[in-house]
Amino acid sequence: MKKWLLLVMAFCCFLFGGFNTANADYPLHLYGDPNFILVDAHMGTGWYLDRSSLNVQKYAPPQYIIAINIVSVRDADRGNTSIYGVTTKRFLYNWNTQAMYVERQLNSNDWRYLKPRDSWANIGISMPAGEMAFYLAYNMKFYGSRSYLSPNFYNRVY
Repeated sequence: MKKWLLLVMAFCCFLFGGFNTANADYPLHLYGDPNFILVDAHMGTGWYLDRSSLNVQKYAPPQYIIAINIVSVRDADRGNTSIYGVTTKRFLYNWNTQAMYVERQLNSNDWRYLKPRDSWANIGISMPAGEMAFYLAYNMKFYGSRSYLSPNFYNRVY
């Protein structure tokens, strides 16, 4: 019985311990530059928002459109700082319905809804990038506590 309990406890520490330290080995700012903010990390790759590329394309409350560049860095958790790729994403926000969308293909006006809480496969990179873009543009959280993002997520701006 003691071995079984020890095994269950070890498994829980392994499983839940990863959620608290998921981004621990990734630099919060690429090159130490606060213009490159870590928004997501998975399997060694870090995705950084390029703050200097932020472009508010539509400001018509309750609707907003923001475009921003996201850079990817492979093996960022091991200290690599070489940019692997740069992608421009456009996000559509509706404040009244509290819905965020990402454009499927740049400048296509074909929008995909990003749930505040969903699997990484469905919203990874895009939802945290869209959340950070809105925060950078308006100093307000869009999904905020309704998402899986920790309250410390927004502290990366500073």
